[in-house]
Amino acid sequence: MNTNALKAFAQGARNKLKEQIAAKLDFVLKGDTAELRGKEEVHSNLLKIVDKKEKEALIDRVAYTWFNRFIALRFMDINDYHPFHVKVVTPKAGESIPEILANAKAADISNELMSIAEKDKVLHVLDNTTGNPENEAYRLLLVAACNYLNKLFPFLFEGIDDYTELLLPSDLTSPHSIISDVVEGMSEEDCSEVEIIGWLYQFYISERKDEVSGATGKVSKEDIPAVTQLFTPRWIVEYMVQNTLGKLWMQNFPNSSLKEKMPYYIETEQEDDFLKISSPEELTLVDPACGSGHILVYAFELLTLIYEEEGYRRRDIAQLIIEKNLYGYEIDERAGQLASLAIYLKARSYDQGFFRRACLSPHIWVYQDLELSESELSSLFTELKLDLSEEFIKDLAWMREATNIGSLYQPQATELELNQVLTVIQNNRSKTLFTDVDHLTKLDVIIRQLLTLQKTYFTMVANPPYLGGGDFNKTLKDYVTKVYPDSKSDLCTCFIERGLKLIKPNSFLSMIILPSWLFLSSFENLRNKIIDNVCINSLLHMGRGIFGIDWGSTAFTLYKSAKKNYSGYYYKLHERTFQYIDSNDIRNLFLCAIKDKTLKVNYSKYKTIDYSHLEDLKDKEAGIQVFYTTNQSNFKSIPGCNIGYWVSEKVIDIFDQTPLLSKKYDVKVGLQTGNNDRFMRLWSEIDSDTMGLQIHSIEDSIASRKKWFPYNKGGSARKWYGNQEFLVNWQNDGEEIRNFTDKRGKLRSVVRNPKYYFKESISWSLTASNFRAFRYYPEGFVFDVNGMSIFNSKDRKPFYILGLLNTVIISEIKHILNPTIAFQVGDAVNFPILDKKDNNNQLISFVQQNISISKTEWDSRETSWDFKQNELIRQGKQRIQEAFQAYQDYWTEQFHTLHRNEETLNKEFIAIYGLEEELTPEVPLEQITLLKDEAPIKNGKLVFSAKEVMMQLVSYGVGCLMGRYSLDKEGLILANQGETLADYYAKIEKSAEEVGLQPDADGIIPVLEEEGFEDDLSKQFEYFLRASFGDTELHDNLNYLQSCLGRSSLREYFVKDFYKDHIKRYQKRPIYWMLSSPKGAFRALIYLHRYTPDTLNEVLNNYLHPYIQKLENDIQIQEDYLPTISGGERTQATKRIDELKSKLVDCEVYSKELYKLAVDRISLDLDDGVLVNYNKLGSVVEEVNGLNDKKKKASVRKFDWIKTEEIR
Repeated sequence: MNTNALKAFAQGARNKLKEQIAAKLDFVLKGDTAELRGKEEVHSNLLKIVDKKEKEALIDRVAYTWFNRFIALRFMDINDYHPFHVKVVTPKAGESIPEILANAKAADISNELMSIAEKDKVLHVLDNTTGNPENEAYRLLLVAACNYLNKLFPFLFEGIDDYTELLLPSDLTSPHSIISDVVEGMSEEDCSEVEIIGWLYQFYISERKDEVSGATGKVSKEDIPAVTQLFTPRWIVEYMVQNTLGKLWMQNFPNSSLKEKMPYYIETEQEDDFLKISSPEELTLVDPACGSGHILVYAFELLTLIYEEEGYRRRDIAQLIIEKNLYGYEIDERAGQLASLAIYLKARSYDQGFFRRACLSPHIWVYQDLELSESELSSLFTELKLDLSEEFIKDLAWMREATNIGSLYQPQATELELNQVLTVIQNNRSKTLFTDVDHLTKLDVIIRQLLTLQKTYFTMVANPPYLGGGDFNKTLKDYVTKVYPDSKSDLCTCFIERGLKLIKPNSFLSMIILPSWLFLSSFENLRNKIIDNVCINSLLHMGRGIFGIDWGSTAFTLYKSAKKNYSGYYYKLHERTFQYIDSNDIRNLFLCAIKDKTLKVNYSKYKTIDYSHLEDLKDKEAGIQVFYTTNQSNFKSIPGCNIGYWVSEKVIDIFDQTPLLSKKYDVKVGLQTGNNDRFMRLWSEIDSDTMGLQIHSIEDSIASRKKWFPYNKGGSARKWYGNQEFLVNWQNDGEEIRNFTDKRGKLRSVVRNPKYYFKESISWSLTASNFRAFRYYPEGFVFDVNGMSIFNSKDRKPFYILGLLNTVIISEIKHILNPTIAFQVGDAVNFPILDKKDNNNQLISFVQQNISISKTEWDSRETSWDFKQNELIRQGKQRIQEAFQAYQDYWTEQFHTLHRNEETLNKEFIAIYGLEEELTPEVPLEQITLLKDEAPIKNGKLVFSAKEVMMQLVSYGVGCLMGRYSLDKEGLILANQGETLADYYAKIEKSAEEVGLQPDADGIIPVLEEEGFEDDLSKQFEYFLRASFGDTELHDNLNYLQSCLGRSSLREYFVKDFYKDHIKRYQKRPIYWMLSSPKGAFRALIYLHRYTPDTLNEVLNNYLHPYIQKLENDIQIQEDYLPTISGGERTQATKRIDELKSKLVDCEVYSKELYKLAVDRISLDLDDGVLVNYNKLGSVVEEVNGLNDKKKKASVRKFDWIKTEEIR
């Protein structure tokens, strides 16, 4: 089955149908047309619908109704299921029009389809020579076929005499008609299995799903079906049905041969208290969110095997299954129609005579909202003389939201009361005195709906809707919060609790949902409830691949019986949280694990070139165990009652006997500013004099009178030290943030745990995909909600605990406590901490060395506020190539020292915890968090990137030319707004004559494709190379540098690559800004901290105008030269003139734009940050996506803390 082709067809069909039906509706609403004659009432109803502003809903409803009918007709055509044995939408082989039309043209029309008068009308239409007789005749035939099929499928083919027929698309027979699309879109191969119905439904609504998912706000009840529909892979369905329905049968008939026909059946220990049955007719299975019926269709298949084994006649089986065994609930009418259709088609595939004998519709209940007002109900109850309970009245109120809450609703009224009311309604239906039979009918439906919701079944199987609590509409949220407080975070988990109420004691429930319920703290109460009251019979823990969703999935079967020390079967079918494994590969892996409980798999090899098959992944040595059997009472020993099915008895003992982190340390979450754009900066954006570094307390911060302070906000996975790049406005103890409110006066910021601000800590980032990294923060930091931190509860350094936290032990514990990408304070507090004093000093020395190495590496880049000097210059070599080699030698040694230390710490702590038989000390090189840009790991080796290291050298060189750095003094020099060369000389304590490299005089450096100025960037950088490495090796150094940068010259690198690298290095908050003409003919670099209100004027008069004059002169020279040359030389000269003229036009346009801003003498406030200040210069600065593109500029204009009129 080509699902991509089916998706394209379904989406295209939906759009075409909606478009054509909308056009037809507009035509019909105009009034007096031939089609309306005799249908005045239908026309009147259409006008009422449009007047109620329900036009779009009407179009959508008619579109999906015809889509459902067309795909049903095509499926029946291909499989020859029509009782009248004529294809309705499909042509005969070799023909182009539907068979039913071709036959009619030959005067062959089935008496079953049409009366004599109707046949005569068709033949009369075909005799016409004007208009489109074939199209009109086919319309009549199609409607007749649908009306005939109403006898078989009343749930899908209602009698067509309403606006559904009236709005049938006009074009039905052309090569571009919807009928042609259906025939082409559903191949004969596609129609071999009824599962195509489910796929088409999912694809039909997929575009609406994308629209709703991409929108902001809550999900309305009308959109819940589109957002939550996911078609379940066949093998998952088989696992669920075989281990519920099949298992219940096997419990009662252990010698049944059914087991041989259930490949996904898990033979767990036989229960003593199983639910007793004696006949297949007693078995019931309900799907409370049945969608298009995929699960019910497979259940039908399995039930036929059971009935056959018991000797039932084939002709009776299909009808008995529909009558006795299968039940589905659904909130979406479209899906409900298709579920009933799929079951009927499956029955027909099993029993050729089924359509002749069918007399009962499938038990698919599509929820309906109560449409009676309170006053209408009150009148009804008065006339019926009903005295109703408060619970009954509440039930009716909630039934106004039946299509919103669906199967999650739990009726409060008793079954007795509901049946009594139903009897009263039935007794009054036939009474002619009753005022409104329609009201009685509507109430009757709702009472039956409530009775349906009270039923219980022998088994339940579902792939329920996935919708996070944050997306609930208000009504849904109110109900779920009240009735499902332990599972309210997602609809799918609510269905676990509801499902357990839908089944009888000692019966089975199976579902596939998100794996979040296994571990997240929000589901702790749900887990405790499950462990205490039911048994986890089996569980498949899968990564991505089943639905292609990032968070993975888990399929499981619960046994509704409270048993102590129950051991279920668990299958770990992935390794990493984000690991994608194809659904078919997960299936094959599961099948292997059922047969071989010792199976181990090396997932790291999955889908690599050499390991593309499951057999290649089997690895007894390095592989991960797939099958586990675990006593579920052990989960109670794990903090949070997490479903850590793979956890050993030894680790369970550690949890039971070891103090938790929270007993020895304070673990806290920090500040939430409410607006990071306003209150947070990269340290390089602001005046360095406003930074408060080395602050020891809140009192020190206030006394310093500084505005910006180091801000720990998490960041990338980095161990030991680092991620120190942001600042927060905590001036005067955070006065501005503490008083930050919205327009209504509501506080927007959340200041948590301020007494811990500026204290020494250990921290980690909220999210990380592969491993958790903890790092040391000295005193002086405010910490963020994403930079959660651990503080000493006593006066002691945190080095021991940091060493432990970065070991494989805590990595494994973390995976038990929360294997998702997010890791919260509530998880960290539950780390079991063993503190044996014997070798603490030795362990601490390793930790301190690791911190030292990591700090040195962090500070080796200019993006650190403790940066001193470029690493290549620090080597003291004359040749860059030799400096690079020395750099590699030094950092290779540091890297491997850190690696050895980490493995030593692993070994020591493994021994302390007694886990030598479970863990090994090896640390993958990829988890050493040094040199991630400079030396990535490739094929297990440290491979240095000469390009990255050279780009760092170039960036430092530009900094020296701008005066930010100096070859005469380490660290920052000019880093405050408006500083001049006089400040530069004062800071380096040298005169202009004594310095090794003069910074650029005005902080404006042209960046041109060709030479144009003596102080352009390419030339000045050569001065830098001479000053830093000497004149002797200049030529070799230039060649080596160019080669490493991948460019033929430094000029080419500066023009094409430098600014891109700078933008990336400074996270789209550049400190050097590129002024650029629209097409880049003129470009010049300025330094933010040396910018003044006169800078743009200086660029205009000292650089742009002279460059324009140079271009004009060059054009004149070329034009004067042109008459003296011919041939190829003349062609080249002409081309050169055109190029120069293009540049001239570009610069002249830019001159006008630059002039407008120059006369305004724009001021910048560095406290506002680069995002705001860069956008003050409008289009004269180069556009950077995510900084000053159209979308970002629009967002900046919405800032309410700046003068938005200054954004240009």
